[in-house]
Amino acid sequence: MLDNYRLPARCAVVATSTSSLDEIASDDDLLYILRLNIHMDGIVYSDGLDLHPDAFYLWQVETPDDAATTSPPAEKTIRRQFAELRDLGYREVIVTTLSGKISGAADIIRKVAVEMAREITVYVVDTGTACMPEGHFALEALKLLHLGFAPADVVAHLERLKPTAEIIFSVHNTRQLRRQSHLNPTEKFFAGLLDLKPVLRFRDGEFSRLDVGRKTENTLDALVDAVKKQTHGKHVRAYGLYGGNRDLYEQLAQKLKDKTGLKMTGFPISPVIGAHLGPDAVGVGWVEELM
Repeated sequence: MLDNYRLPARCAVVATSTSSLDEIASDDDLLYILRLNIHMDGIVYSDGLDLHPDAFYLWQVETPDDAATTSPPAEKTIRRQFAELRDLGYREVIVTTLSGKISGAADIIRKVAVEMAREITVYVVDTGTACMPEGHFALEALKLLHLGFAPADVVAHLERLKPTAEIIFSVHNTRQLRRQSHLNPTEKFFAGLLDLKPVLRFRDGEFSRLDVGRKTENTLDALVDAVKKQTHGKHVRAYGLYGGNRDLYEQLAQKLKDKTGLKMTGFPISPVIGAHLGPDAVGVGWVEELM
């Protein structure tokens, strides 16, 4: 429980762009987005800013032989954002990042935070997850700051949430699937040969395979069954995740509602994450509600 209550400090919340918060970032003036980069056709784009998910997934579908690459924000970009927040009068910043096991962003942000420690206090929370479950940490921080909790206590609460964050998803594009680093060469070969569609779990920055389907229908059924099993008896805040195939996500959402009664809002997977999953990834992510 959070028990240190006081008037709100002048504290901002910065979320990395993989958090799927672009559509709601304008709703709170304490929330800022730190952009990762995506490299396509020799051009560097800011994730979600000058490359919208719809445009990116259309590019993936139309140019299946091309592969986008990604990179964390540059130190100078982070330094500039912290300086701007300082100049706006913020004394403290809580930064929520995607898992440090799949990106170097958290380490780079920590490095800049140490360099600027005399100018502004920065708390870096590596959420251990990605997509909207990552975004949940930023939203939770905003809620508690508005309630008047001290930034350090907010961060302590976020750290307690980390072990409860989880994503279960399926990848329906075998071309992208064969590029995934979490599959061994044999799995990649048979996935391509047999058009297998895995159901994967992402927890604490680690991937594991829960099931595999041959057809879209039974893959989605396996995904829903896995979500039902993993969330049983837990009080969770769940989010729907989708790449470029909204129809596929709607099938998943309906199956989940029919089998569990769980209703979700769907959020697009950012291009930086989609570059590694392909256009036809769908899933469910959640964080337990401990308060």
